[in-house]
Amino acid sequence: MHIPQRWESISNLSWKNLLFGNGLGRTYCDKFAYQSLLESFECSPVGTYICTKDIFDRLNTVNFEEVLRAIFHAYQVSIDNQDALKTLYVDVKKALICAVNTVHPKYDEVPNEKIGECLGSYGAIFTTNYDLLPYWAVLSGKTDKFVDYFWGRGVFDPSNVEVYPNKIPIHYLHGALHLQSEGISDAMKLSIKINSGADGAISADFIDRFPLFITEGKSALKLNRIRGNSYLNFCYEQLSRSSGGLVIYGHDLNPEYDGHIIDAIKKSNNKEVAVSVFFGLDGDKKEKFMYDVQGQFLGAGKEIYFYESHTHPLAQCRA
Repeated sequence: MHIPQRWESISNLSWKNLLFGNGLGRTYCDKFAYQSLLESFECSPVGTYICTKDIFDRLNTVNFEEVLRAIFHAYQVSIDNQDALKTLYVDVKKALICAVNTVHPKYDEVPNEKIGECLGSYGAIFTTNYDLLPYWAVLSGKTDKFVDYFWGRGVFDPSNVEVYPNKIPIHYLHGALHLQSEGISDAMKLSIKINSGADGAISADFIDRFPLFITEGKSALKLNRIRGNSYLNFCYEQLSRSSGGLVIYGHDLNPEYDGHIIDAIKKSNNKEVAVSVFFGLDGDKKEKFMYDVQGQFLGAGKEIYFYESHTHPLAQCRA
């Protein structure tokens, strides 16, 4: 049986890049176990109206942004139903805030400064999470070290993406709670207080801005949304072009949901890839996970290392 190593045994290798997934949030908060925010409603209505869940089904999505955009477009072309559509739009946004608050921890429940110190040991950060943990970590004392490409009034400009030496860029591959878009392809950053909860990052006002974070399940749907947004596409391409070694923490690399992430890693110039294995799995499941990951990168020219997740510094921040 193959056994994952402890992080210390491979930490002296060259690891420039860090990619983390939902496992980072679950390290500190079990509520992050939901695959999508829609799941948090279970059998309850989404918002005030019982029929709202039908909209998600008709659009074949679990992404609140897609539903909000559809309602807004209907509002724009409606002649005699604008008040009802405005009410529905605000109701769905309030339901989104409720869902985020259901699964998101409070600022003082997370060791933000310790997480920031861990992130600061890498040259580039990539995350598929939409939560506020990376945002809080960056603002907890390392503000001058990290950059997010939202300089110039907090709007992303694809022609202005130069990163100065000794700065650590962070890439929100699936968007984030503190990001918004007006058009389909643009992106901007909200200015929120460091101790703002998730509800401080989303406004229920009826405005033509939409939350920029992906909650679709299937990989193809995620990639389609990424390709349609200049910021998300830029971040995805940066992962595809990264080099210098990649550490993956808290990511199950499921091809059904994360096939696009796997493809980006395969295209990258990272010859060594270290993948965390969740310590809570039994021996057989750990071996199957490692076997599956090896198969996903077969022929990609990568040296794959496996390490126990609880031995990585990011898991030690709780102490």
